[in-house]
Amino acid sequence: MILKMMEVGPLMVNCYIVGDEQSREAAVFDPGGDVDLILKTLAGDGLTVNRIFNTHAHWDHVGGNLRLHEVTGAPIVIHRDEAPALECAQSRASEFGASVENSEAQVFVEEGDEVSVGSIVFKVLDLRGHSPAGLGFVFEGTLEENGRKENRKAVICGDALFAGSIGRTDFPGGSLDLLLANIRSKIFTLPDETLVLPGHGPVSSVGREKRSNPFFT
Repeated sequence: MILKMMEVGPLMVNCYIVGDEQSREAAVFDPGGDVDLILKTLAGDGLTVNRIFNTHAHWDHVGGNLRLHEVTGAPIVIHRDEAPALECAQSRASEFGASVENSEAQVFVEEGDEVSVGSIVFKVLDLRGHSPAGLGFVFEGTLEENGRKENRKAVICGDALFAGSIGRTDFPGGSLDLLLANIRSKIFTLPDETLVLPGHGPVSSVGREKRSNPFFT
């Protein structure tokens, strides 16, 4: 499995590329901008995008949707309740002095769905609380770490959970109680060694966040 993370867009969103080494198919998660960098990274690994996933529709996570969709033809995938915000991303970004393009989803997913990209299966979680219907994606595959290859499970969780923090809940559709409950019941029930791949900041693990995240200790 190929797993790449890059910081993109004006708010330095973590964009993830997850690729299948055999089929060379890949998914891109939260292309917040810098599409040329994303395309260059894909080309460097010989990967073809067949899904563009949005964990949620806040403008900083979706700014590169349209161009990446137009260049690759890959559908934009999101929860149906988040989709309307894709069409007003431009106006939201302008409030922060940024410029992004609106986009439109082609595929909708919800908790319990499974989406395959090559041999990699992404299991969809409902992690709402930071936004009206934020999603998480659990997957696993063989990664090389410290010169060794081992099977690792990971969860891409958008702005639900960060290393040492959680996402803001004061936006429209946010709920602190719901976000904390979803993290406890859907992320913290994964094995401790599961990689936590957040929407901003460094990578963590389920075990580390359970032990040291101040919102849960």
